[in-house]
Amino acid sequence: MNNFVSMDDSGMNRTRKKLFVLASTGLFLDGYDLSIITMAILVLPTQLHFGRSGYILIDVSSFIGMLIGAPILGFFSDRIGRKKIFGLDLIFFVFFAITAGLSTNFIELFLSRLLMGFGIGGDYPISSTMMSEFSPRKSRGKLLITMVGMYWIGSFFSAVANYFFVVYPDFWRYTFIIGGLLAIPIVLLRFSVPESPRWLARHGKIDEAIKSEDEIVGKHDAIDNFTAKKSKTKYGSTFLFVIIAWFIFDVAAYGIGFFYPTIFSTLGFKDQYRSIAEASMVISIGGILGYVIAFPLADKIGRRFLIIFGFFIMTFLLVIGSIMHITGIYTVLYFFLFVLFEQWVGAVTLFYPTELFDTSIRSTIQGIATAVSRVGAIIGIIIFPLFPIFHSLPIFAAFALVGLIMAILYAPETNRNSLEKNAEKYTFEPNKN
Repeated sequence: MNNFVSMDDSGMNRTRKKLFVLASTGLFLDGYDLSIITMAILVLPTQLHFGRSGYILIDVSSFIGMLIGAPILGFFSDRIGRKKIFGLDLIFFVFFAITAGLSTNFIELFLSRLLMGFGIGGDYPISSTMMSEFSPRKSRGKLLITMVGMYWIGSFFSAVANYFFVVYPDFWRYTFIIGGLLAIPIVLLRFSVPESPRWLARHGKIDEAIKSEDEIVGKHDAIDNFTAKKSKTKYGSTFLFVIIAWFIFDVAAYGIGFFYPTIFSTLGFKDQYRSIAEASMVISIGGILGYVIAFPLADKIGRRFLIIFGFFIMTFLLVIGSIMHITGIYTVLYFFLFVLFEQWVGAVTLFYPTELFDTSIRSTIQGIATAVSRVGAIIGIIIFPLFPIFHSLPIFAAFALVGLIMAILYAPETNRNSLEKNAEKYTFEPNKN
């Protein structure tokens, strides 16, 4: 049963566009942060005097914070409301991005990036959940694809920042602090958005849900107490799939993507920091282009096609890369293609949980899925430096192949359905009472 026909069938308006921009900025900041460190790590061990173990810990510090922050803030989003957490999470990003730029030793930098990761990790379940709950059903895929694509806009911006500041020995201080300053107006604007009508209705606040729906779409439905009744969720194959698929994707995506500057430095641009920054820009453009291509496909062909075809191309290219030891400019072209298609998987795995689970647990499940995916990212980041570059690619290819098989067997189709219908079809178990 769908009590939110007006929300699902009306088009984009000013309020929805504002929410889209504010929700997307979390992914933008995540892309900026996780990309900016990949260049900084080339000089940080020397400047802050830490060794190989410190190198790895700084690499994974934000992911550890995200692993903790995502389930905690996702849980509170389901309990006390989306709006209350929507601006709070990025306060962590603002403050600790600045302290990271001011760090004078390993401990200060590690703790700053860990706590910054706590906030940005919490933004994943909150922003994606709000975007799903506010979006029209016929264009929800396009909006979610675009929102996730903002990660690569942030990544591109980080490469631009690196390009201009890399002339200074401690360029990373400037680039870290810029990220924190960018988030300040976003935090202030986020407190002005309305609460999700779906969350309000699920918690029995029917009058407030009606007012919120009026504010968002200019009209409201006859929301009844059905939405306030408790439901039981099936934690079966769909739950396991969305958790494991995102985990698998992050092993390969971050295991490789976190080391693009290192790869380019090793395979043809050693110590040419501006050339490495330019190559990183090209990779970011590949990610952006991947979302541009996926944009019309999400609501026409569907989510299953994107995730299955994306995993297939990932597997194919990783196998090819492990056989053909590409160097120089061809390395940039190869990874440009890889990141273009891998992002089809990245987009779907990120927003799948928000389309498949009931409002009462949607943000919690997304938080759990985010945390598990960060474990995958950490594993990938640890694996890559253990082997020569091309020797690690078959390992990531094996992960991608498992993802492909799982997607063929279990990937659900959520295209053009209401959130309530998707939950009823895949994860909702009505009470028998």
